[in-house]
Amino acid sequence: MSYAELQVTTHFSFLRGASSAQELFETAKALGIEALGVVDRNSLAGIVRALEASRATGLRLLVGCRLDLQDGMSVLVYPSDRAAYSRLTRLITLGKSRGGKNNCILHWDDVIAYTDGMIGILVPDLPDDVCAIQLRKMAELFGDRAYVSLCLRRRQNDQLRLHEISNLAARFKVKTVVTNDILFHEPGRRQLQDIVTCIRTRTTIDDVGFERERHADRYLNPPEEMERLFRRYRHALAPTIGGLCIDTVPCCPGSPEFGRNATNAACTLSKCRLRASGVLRIGSGRCSA
Repeated sequence: MSYAELQVTTHFSFLRGASSAQELFETAKALGIEALGVVDRNSLAGIVRALEASRATGLRLLVGCRLDLQDGMSVLVYPSDRAAYSRLTRLITLGKSRGGKNNCILHWDDVIAYTDGMIGILVPDLPDDVCAIQLRKMAELFGDRAYVSLCLRRRQNDQLRLHEISNLAARFKVKTVVTNDILFHEPGRRQLQDIVTCIRTRTTIDDVGFERERHADRYLNPPEEMERLFRRYRHALAPTIGGLCIDTVPCCPGSPEFGRNATNAACTLSKCRLRASGVLRIGSGRCSA
């Protein structure tokens, strides 16, 4: 079967991701995964390394970002063309200008203003009234480009949670898509992920408690395993990814859809990453490569 992992966090999500883009893409290639969607938190800083890893492995890269809003809502956004990508960079720049170093302050009104031409995937918590409100917002803003993530959390009543989220999504006509919320490339990296969690929360491994990730399998799984885990939701694992055809998502800012070649994109993004300290903005200068 065909499977693309659409929620991958690299170590450019400071003190959250525990694997590099190279490790993630090499592992995905070996497992037979079709594509990786890199969605670091409120940042495009990891896209340069992800593009290099994509080119080295021949595995498709889908450029996106996880937007963590001030009201607690989290949305994965994927620009569908160069103009949408530019809007995404401006949106992140806006949040960074408000939040200062290592912070990004964004609100739903900001998302409304900047997300024309983007695909949105809601990352829900519990299937409650809050989730229902968020799904309604997604449907109103993104229309047929609105999705909700189905992700196992390895907690009590996990299957019931997925069932109720799926029902809520159907109620608001939001399509479902399976993700695994990847934080590291293979099981052995879990210990490092625990360590960066301790650093982020300023505690020790003995005292971190429930601040740790509550399940240990946030690593890449082969398509066959994802099909087994989500056998009730095969429609969200189909080659079109639950209706979200990955061929409609440009693979990188250097793809033909964005209007420039991959080499120029990598050079431009590298310059901007240095200039903006992690906030990427498409520059107008020529690449010397």
